[in-house]
Amino acid sequence: MSKAFPVSIDRTPDGAYRLDWTESFASAPVRVRVHTDAARAAQADPLLEAALPGAELVLPAGERYYFHLEPASGESVIAAQRDVQLQGGTNFRDLGGYPTADGRRVRWGQLYRSGHSSALTDPDRQQLETLDIRLCCDFRRDEERAMEPNGLPASITIAGLSLTPGSAISFYQRIASGDARPQDMVDFMVAINRDFVSNNTEPFRRMFEYLLEHEEGAFMINCAAGKDRTGFGAAMILSALGVDEETVVEDYALSMRYFPIQRELERVRHKYVPPGGRFDVELMMPMMEARAPYIRAALDEIRVRHGSREAFLQSAFGLGERELQILRDRLTA
Repeated sequence: MSKAFPVSIDRTPDGAYRLDWTESFASAPVRVRVHTDAARAAQADPLLEAALPGAELVLPAGERYYFHLEPASGESVIAAQRDVQLQGGTNFRDLGGYPTADGRRVRWGQLYRSGHSSALTDPDRQQLETLDIRLCCDFRRDEERAMEPNGLPASITIAGLSLTPGSAISFYQRIASGDARPQDMVDFMVAINRDFVSNNTEPFRRMFEYLLEHEEGAFMINCAAGKDRTGFGAAMILSALGVDEETVVEDYALSMRYFPIQRELERVRHKYVPPGGRFDVELMMPMMEARAPYIRAALDEIRVRHGSREAFLQSAFGLGERELQILRDRLTA
């Protein structure tokens, strides 16, 4: 169960939706409403009048559902399954639901984060079209996009914001030559996240420019795995919306759950190791994982260089009080 959000929505092996929640959210039965539009879930007719943790609902396939949970006392919440389950998707998930400093929550169905989309199936694209995503900021390099072409629906505009952290290319050459150890990889991942703060702010500044201009439909960011470049971008978006640091870290670390490491190992082998080269799984695992110390390194770098996340948002991305208020009015409720 997430520390940052009191309700968990997951799918059972037979496709039902299982609803769980913390005792602090509700210690008595809960009324449950469901809708395909998050903004209308609270007005839907109840499907369950007295649900207990572990309640299950069977709903028609092919839609994304938002659940309005109303306890007998206390705050009602809108919840959804955090990940968008796609046959060929990679770490595709919703940034909704997180609490903000002013007592609001990030809106569901407005902000998505993902890895590459090159393996999406036609049913996947049909499902994504129902999410009304209008714009995707893609942090992959040109050669990455050529190797794994975007497979998103044509209705989504792609903004290429190419990003290569620090000495990434030279380190990948060390990997190919066999001149690297697992701890070197850990150190490299920490350095990448620090480098986002010290040397790679421009793509994220442009991301915020797009986000400020984006008034209709949902917004999405992606990279190859959806956990490093996208992880930092998501951390900055959540920070701009007033989400606390521990929740930002928790969202980043969810890639440990949603990134399909075993499936992606072969893709990484093809990407970084030349034919006949040695592929050291133990070496690669620190890169495949989204360990909390990686994003904490970026947040620590922000504190050292700028004093606070708020000061960094202003100096690096030009997000003053006016810009932050625009984003919060649009993306939180």
